[in-house]
Amino acid sequence: MSHWLDVFKNMRFKQKLILSYLVVSLIPLALLGAYSYNQSKLFLQKQAIQGLQNTVGTLARGMNDKTEQVERTVDSVVMNTGLQRIFATNYTSLTTLSEDLRNYVSPYFSMIRNLNTDILQLTVYTSGKMPEYGEFILSLDRIKEVSPWYKDIAEQKKTGWYLEGSELAVFRPFPTILYNQMTGILYMKLNKERFFDSLTTMTTAQSAHDGLFISDINNHIVYSNNDEAVEIQQQMLKVPVNAKDMVEIDGLRYILIQEPLRQANWTLHYYIPEQDIAMDATSIVKATITLIMTCMIILVALISIFSHTMIKRIYHLNKWMKQVQFGNLQMDIRSDSRDEIGELTNRFGIMLRRINELVTEVYQNKLIQKEAEFKALQAQINPHFLYNTLSVINWKSLKIGATDISHVVTMLSRFYRTALNRGESMTSVKDELQNTQSFVEIQLVMHDYSFEVSYQIEEDVYQYDTVNLSIQPLVENAIVHGIDQKEEGGGKLIIKALANQDTIDIHVTDNGPGIDKQRLGEILIKQSKGYGLKNVNERIKLVFGKEYGIEVISEIGQGTTMIMTIPKYKNTKSQ
Repeated sequence: MSHWLDVFKNMRFKQKLILSYLVVSLIPLALLGAYSYNQSKLFLQKQAIQGLQNTVGTLARGMNDKTEQVERTVDSVVMNTGLQRIFATNYTSLTTLSEDLRNYVSPYFSMIRNLNTDILQLTVYTSGKMPEYGEFILSLDRIKEVSPWYKDIAEQKKTGWYLEGSELAVFRPFPTILYNQMTGILYMKLNKERFFDSLTTMTTAQSAHDGLFISDINNHIVYSNNDEAVEIQQQMLKVPVNAKDMVEIDGLRYILIQEPLRQANWTLHYYIPEQDIAMDATSIVKATITLIMTCMIILVALISIFSHTMIKRIYHLNKWMKQVQFGNLQMDIRSDSRDEIGELTNRFGIMLRRINELVTEVYQNKLIQKEAEFKALQAQINPHFLYNTLSVINWKSLKIGATDISHVVTMLSRFYRTALNRGESMTSVKDELQNTQSFVEIQLVMHDYSFEVSYQIEEDVYQYDTVNLSIQPLVENAIVHGIDQKEEGGGKLIIKALANQDTIDIHVTDNGPGIDKQRLGEILIKQSKGYGLKNVNERIKLVFGKEYGIEVISEIGQGTTMIMTIPKYKNTKSQ
């Protein structure tokens, strides 16, 4: 299986597409063909069964006609008033009896037998004083004990049919309506072979296991056209079935057709194995194959057209990609199609245009980088020049005794040395606090020591690192927008550094006029002129995460407290 998957994987896309179309199309075509064939076969089978049912129905009607003819013959005898009178008369004169028998009974019975060649025997059994007369009139005592069918006489008043050995017998009691003293039974023996001769031709040339038989109300087989199959026929009678049902005998399924023979109270059965029903499926197979082949030709043509239309655009896209691979980036690739291939082509064109933009951007960045390197070289010179100049000013101040100028110059030199931090973005909390302290000292000189400063620093915070120039902007905001805006009283500035379990909190508090709610809500969101807290807050969140940053607490007339929260972080680069 994996081998075929590998073969399919390595096929060209057009071959995969055609093969996929063929497989997807063949499956429903095969299923449709199989369904059509089975339905047609079932239809032919139903037609064959219907033909058999019609044939069996015709045979049943013929047998009903025969039994009805026998019934009419029986009725003509038992309902004959002349015979009833003779059998009911108590003759005192043997001459009169002999004349009646010779002139009426004998000719009449002979006529009936001559008209019905199936009748082998015609006898009236009577219990009166009528003497026996050949086989036409016999004593009832002859059959009372030896004839099984005699017991049924008392239970029914109509014609009875009975299988007597290999012969078929019909009996009927005489009515006692006209002659109440008469007691007699008409008995007729029929030639069984001649009676059922119309059934012997019922068979199918294609089957050697079909058969036909007749059963009576007690499920006794009256007639069978195949004496060797009587056992199978007996098993069929034991299975409760309805007309046109299917029965299974010894693992073989039979179609069983049943028709009632109402005159004799019999049932005609015809059975045939299901597999032996003759059906010519050649035309069905030819029609199914022709239909499938026609559909296949149409499908192959449509598949070729569709696949060529789709693959052509993929070939073009592949050609463009090869040109890009070899360095041709100046192509304008677009497609008007809205399907997936069109979207892929347009996105490739967008990607190519973006690559050109990036190439241009990278080239410009290279120029900017060179310029930045040049400026960095200049920046390496400027701090040294600044520090040297500040040192000369400090020396000159000390020489003339201007200690306050020397102090300011020293603080300014220390501020810039820590602020520049050799170009690094991270610094220690200790250096950041020293830098802030230098800035405050310069501000005190500039403000003529008009405000008080209080430092509350825990020693544990010095071992951690923070973002460079993160505390000084908070202090500058407290002085410029807090203390400098205070109209009455002296200013106070409190700088705290607290070490918590996992974080460090830097508090910068002033006793200025405070900040109103509208500006307080925007101070960390918008780029407010003169505050700069937004940049510091974004830098902290960018370096440490969104859960850290600056919080501003203020009320009008109550001053302002800015709290910077950072994690206990140690920069491994500085170690």
